[in-house]
Amino acid sequence: MIEAMKDGSVASSPLFSDEERAVIALSTELTRDVHVSEETFAKAKGFLNERQLVELVVNVGVANMNNRITEAFWADLPED
Repeated sequence: MIEAMKDGSVASSPLFSDEERAVIALSTELTRDVHVSEETFAKAKGFLNERQLVELVVNVGVANMNNRITEAFWADLPED
């Protein structure tokens, strides 16, 4: 599964359900592009209720924020 995520073959991999593909696509677009396409959002909405969608978007956003803040500070820390 991790290899499919790394090489971008999630959409064609039999390892993932349609729901998992929809969640991964939304998370990936939100992370890479910030904007999520209407098509991707509609696919995720087909599997997730409103609360789940909000929780997914907030959690992805928080993870992205934490990663960016950590990267900014760790990049300048001296190695001991």
